[in-house]
Amino acid sequence: MKKRGVWLLIGISIVLIGVFLGRFFWQPEPTDLVTHGLERLNAATSFRYSLTQHQWVEGKDRVLTQILGEKDGGNTRVVGQLVGSEVEMIKIGDSTYSKDPFSKKWIRFANAPATQEVFLAELNPLSSLQMKELGEVMLSGQEKVNGEKAWVCQLKPSVQNQMMEVFWTDFEYTLYIRKSDKTLVKAAIEAKNKAKSDPMTMTLEFKDIGKKIDIQAPDI
Repeated sequence: MKKRGVWLLIGISIVLIGVFLGRFFWQPEPTDLVTHGLERLNAATSFRYSLTQHQWVEGKDRVLTQILGEKDGGNTRVVGQLVGSEVEMIKIGDSTYSKDPFSKKWIRFANAPATQEVFLAELNPLSSLQMKELGEVMLSGQEKVNGEKAWVCQLKPSVQNQMMEVFWTDFEYTLYIRKSDKTLVKAAIEAKNKAKSDPMTMTLEFKDIGKKIDIQAPDI
C-alpha cells in the first residue's frame, strides 16, 4: 500500500509539473492573436490614444506629428503638434472644430470630409491599422505596455489606407497585444517614402479602452 501511495504521489507530481510547464511555455498562434487583437480594438466604442510620427528628411529626423487624442463613438478630440504647429481639434459627428493657434477662437467646419481626410490618422488612428492581408505573422516575444504584459507580433502587411499607400511603401508593423484580454494596445509602424525612400515611423498607443469618455462641442 505504501509503494502504491508513493507511485500515486509521483504520478500526480508529474502531471502537475507537465501542466505548469505547458502553461509556462505555451504560445498563441500569431495570426489568430493579431486578428483577434485588431477586432477587439476596432469594436471598442471609446478609448484614449497617443500618436507620434517621425520622418527622415535630408538625413535628419523630424517629428511630423505628436498628439494626444480621445474617441467616443463618432466624436473625437485631439491636441498636440502637427508639422511644428499647435493643433487642437474636435470632431462631433459630421462637424469638425479647429482652434486657431493665434486668436484661440474655435472655427467650425460643417460637413467637411476634405478636412477630415487630411487629418485621417490623427482623428481616426484605427485607419492606420486597416489591412488587406496580414502576410506572415511572427511572434517575437513579450513586453510590458503601461505596466501590463503584452505579446509582441511582427508582420509586413498590405495596408488598406489610400493616404498611406499614395506616399509610403514597404510597411512593417510591430503590434503589442495585451495578454489579459487579447486587445491591441500599441502599434509601431515603419515605412519608406515612395519618392525618396526616406524612412518614416509611426507609434500608436491605446488606453482606457471601453471606458466612459465625454466629448462635447466647444462653445463658439
